[in-house]
Amino acid sequence: MKQVKVRGLVLREYDAGESDKRLIIFCKGQGRLMVYARGARKPTSKFMSAAQLFTYADFVLSEGRGFYSLSQAEIIESFYPLREDYDRLMTAHLVAEVCEKTLWDNIESDELLRLALKSLSVLAKGKLPPLQVACVFLFRFLDVHGLRPQADACTICNTPFHMIKRGGICAEGLVCETHKPIIYQPISAGVIVAMQHILDNDLAKAFLFTAEDDILMGLRKAANLLWKCHFEWELKSGG
Repeated sequence: MKQVKVRGLVLREYDAGESDKRLIIFCKGQGRLMVYARGARKPTSKFMSAAQLFTYADFVLSEGRGFYSLSQAEIIESFYPLREDYDRLMTAHLVAEVCEKTLWDNIESDELLRLALKSLSVLAKGKLPPLQVACVFLFRFLDVHGLRPQADACTICNTPFHMIKRGGICAEGLVCETHKPIIYQPISAGVIVAMQHILDNDLAKAFLFTAEDDILMGLRKAANLLWKCHFEWELKSGG
């Protein structure tokens, strides 16, 4: 069998047979791969740790007819602290769910992989509220996919943000109350400023801001509306 080396993040694990697993791995340079890990559920398996959800590792895969099987694995990061807190764990599931459902097999999406890894790293450190991490991930995810919402002026009349007394969010971004469409979510000035911070800074700085719970809740509501406008399935996990 031909062997290939990949570096990737385990997005999902399924039980298979009596002691095996099927893994969905988000691979650098290759997108989503389905990998069969023989015996990974056995306590003595050399793959037991590497075949866990959220594990980031270097994998050696044997390529068969239409499938890959796991031959070797060297863990880079397990993100173990995610399992110590329910809210962090649920937000990590959100990251994995969104990546899994929007990736294509064998299609590179390294910018999204960097976003996923940074989000999991911030979550694992436990210094920021999981809701804040979820909001940053969702807005940056939209940006990665060319769905960046306009946040500096009304998308319809182009009135600058600082001149809008009452604003909201629609599918394309910020909108003033005068021109609000049918699908519309009112948001405060504080939420808009936080959204601008998330979208305008580099990835490391995007997570670094302080916000009260009402701002974070407003960000999540705005992200939810944008998600409903652009995707046909609902977010079920995290935040």
